[in-house]
Amino acid sequence: MKKFPFLLSICLFALTQAHAVILLDTDDPGVNKTAPVGTLAGSGWQYEADWGGFLGTPIAPNFFISAAHIGHAGNGLSFQGTTYPVIGSFSLPGSDFMIWKVEIPFTTFAPLYTKREETGQHLVVIGRGTQRGGEVMRDNASRGWYWGGGDGVRRWGENDIADVVPYGGHDLLYATFDQHVVPNDHPNEAHLSAGDSGGAVFLNDGGIWKVAGINYAVDGPFWPAIPPAGEDPAKTQFNAALYDATGFYYFDDATGNYVQVPGPSPMPTGFYASRISSELAWIASVVSDPQVGWEGNYLTLTYWRLTVPSTDVVYEVDQSSDLGSWGPATTQDEVVSSAGDFEQIKAKIDPGTADHLFVRLKVTRP
Repeated sequence: MKKFPFLLSICLFALTQAHAVILLDTDDPGVNKTAPVGTLAGSGWQYEADWGGFLGTPIAPNFFISAAHIGHAGNGLSFQGTTYPVIGSFSLPGSDFMIWKVEIPFTTFAPLYTKREETGQHLVVIGRGTQRGGEVMRDNASRGWYWGGGDGVRRWGENDIADVVPYGGHDLLYATFDQHVVPNDHPNEAHLSAGDSGGAVFLNDGGIWKVAGINYAVDGPFWPAIPPAGEDPAKTQFNAALYDATGFYYFDDATGNYVQVPGPSPMPTGFYASRISSELAWIASVVSDPQVGWEGNYLTLTYWRLTVPSTDVVYEVDQSSDLGSWGPATTQDEVVSSAGDFEQIKAKIDPGTADHLFVRLKVTRP
């Protein structure tokens, strides 16, 4: 599906609380408010948690991930009946990821999608955006729906990964709001709106649903015509879930001009999620939570390691005697415990005759 370069519009407008994914086939606010069943059972609903008025996703024993642009949404994450107090945060410059550390460990958390094979895959997305609003018309034809009001409800929908889009030195997963070609060929087809930020996109990897992205932005805003010179553009702009944006205008930052969406074929708009697999090394390094200790005659470094192939993530313990020159340490590793898709590793390093020794954990993505 061809894309057009809409301005990324952050899924957070003003400070109003808004809650639910927009669906193509229905404006019924009562649908998709509980965990999916059948072939979508276990597709991520169980891992979503309330982060203030938004969502966060536990991804490691003491860490959850959400969208950076929503900020510090609360003092704790409410997950499966328990509130987990927040004690720290980690950001990745230029990206919209924010990882938060909690005081007590989660009893369960979402596995991470570590492959680079998202394009073309079917997804489940969960959010707390607006309901479907009034119909958007152009040339006497329906084109989609305006963003409606919020109702305080978490909702899920389905879509497909159309592309991976580079943006600001990072990658975004892109999914388009497509109409049906044949009946039910896009079941629960979903778009996002204000308030959906921080929710997660899940993909099925060999029968296990894994978090592959965190809701970030949508295509828009739009204009029915180029705003007259001297008129405030905000007067006529609108945000909507459009399955056909043909004929409407968007503002092109690169040229500074308003551009009309070309036709004649329908041009669906879409939503964007920050891509987990592109930032896997950074995510793994944060949630590894390394702790230095001493056991007998050994210096120890205890950390959480993803149980994935070394083609996805490589862990290396390095040592230095002067903090200037580093090299791989010779370690004796033992598995202390396991949780989800992680193992807790205790790496023992013999300091020999050194009177001081520094160690660090290096995590890389091959």
